[in-house]
Amino acid sequence: MKVRVKDYPIRYKDTRYKKGDELSITQDAFNDELFVCLDKQKDEKTADNAQLETDDEE
Repeated sequence: MKVRVKDYPIRYKDTRYKKGDELSITQDAFNDELFVCLDKQKDEKTADNAQLETDDEE
């Protein structure tokens, strides 16, 4: 999942990232206190499309 570092410098897989840096991490490494999820917008669109398809079927 693609994320952006919030406030604190972090180390992930032996690489240091500063505030505002973007990186891809595994979902189990995600912590909402450290990262902002950038995949969320994409997920919302997918959920909206799924809802539209459900409405069409009724």
